[in-house]
Amino acid sequence: MKKTVLIAQERSGFLKLAPLYTVLKKNGLLDPVPVLAVRSGEIAEYEALASVFGMTGALRIVPVDGGTPVGETASLMLAFEQILVGLDAEFVVPGGHDNAAIAAALAASRMGIPVVSIDAGLRSYNRAEQEEVNRLVIDSIAALHIVSEHSGAYNLINEGLSEEQLIFAGNTSIDSLVTLITESNRSEVLRTFGLGPKRFVTALFGMPFRSETAANYDLLFKVLESIAAMATVILPCAAEAVESLQETFGTIPGLQIIAMPGYVDLLRILKESAFVLTDTEEFQSELTVMSVPCLTLRESTTRPATIEVGTNLLVAWDEQEILERVSVILSRKPAGKTLIPEKWDGASAARIAAVLEKAV
Repeated sequence: MKKTVLIAQERSGFLKLAPLYTVLKKNGLLDPVPVLAVRSGEIAEYEALASVFGMTGALRIVPVDGGTPVGETASLMLAFEQILVGLDAEFVVPGGHDNAAIAAALAASRMGIPVVSIDAGLRSYNRAEQEEVNRLVIDSIAALHIVSEHSGAYNLINEGLSEEQLIFAGNTSIDSLVTLITESNRSEVLRTFGLGPKRFVTALFGMPFRSETAANYDLLFKVLESIAAMATVILPCAAEAVESLQETFGTIPGLQIIAMPGYVDLLRILKESAFVLTDTEEFQSELTVMSVPCLTLRESTTRPATIEVGTNLLVAWDEQEILERVSVILSRKPAGKTLIPEKWDGASAARIAAVLEKAV
């Protein structure tokens, strides 16, 4: 049976591909092969998630030991080539836009294996971000362009593709959310930290902090201090970063710095937050579907659909704007169900699988 090779590195990329694995395995027309580039200390979390999607024993692990982006990408290309050469691969599907994604796309292209871009056309229009360069390269290589929101189609048409070359399937991250939310709802993590639903705020930052965040430590301290005066603030971070963040922010009354919980527990924390303050894009889609307001400390997003429906607000590093938005959110009743972008319905992987199976 011909293979569809699913390659991921970061958790967000893995959760884009996991639902596709489940659907392809169930359909039985293409054999999905999940490949995960991961550091040794992270394997346990991925294996726990993999079991939910029926991947137990199926993951092919490629060790990642760090190094420069160029060095890591080159070593991953070689590792992926060794895997692909032994498979009758019909497609390679990168998850996300990290080093593994670009390495997978380049290796597959050199080997004549069609690349499938399942988040085609997403753009931040900031080429200082390595992920933006990766997005552009992957889309230029891809044989199939599957878009997850309308902005992807608009961007690709502006870049020269025809509408007939694009397939609108929706966001597979939401498929993962649908799969995991029931388990997350059973989590006792709120009780562990003494939290009441919608009575706290979550501050979630990329670790290590993105350069923009690090450059705005003083402003961030003042913002967190102001928010914590109005509501409890939970700041999850990597276990090894707890001590340093306690030194930086530990004097703020009402701020709890906690070791990053597992994904299912973290999802429960995010779902029950009054709002989320973040400098990353990782959870923008999920927060939108869960109707949780999100204040994003960025000037742009690759997910404009989350802006259009009103759950996600770009506040950059404008202290006045941030605190005005915080005041409005905390002074009103918890948001009801908001609009959900088209085809963010938990069935995106099934639509993508149908496209791949028809193309064989």
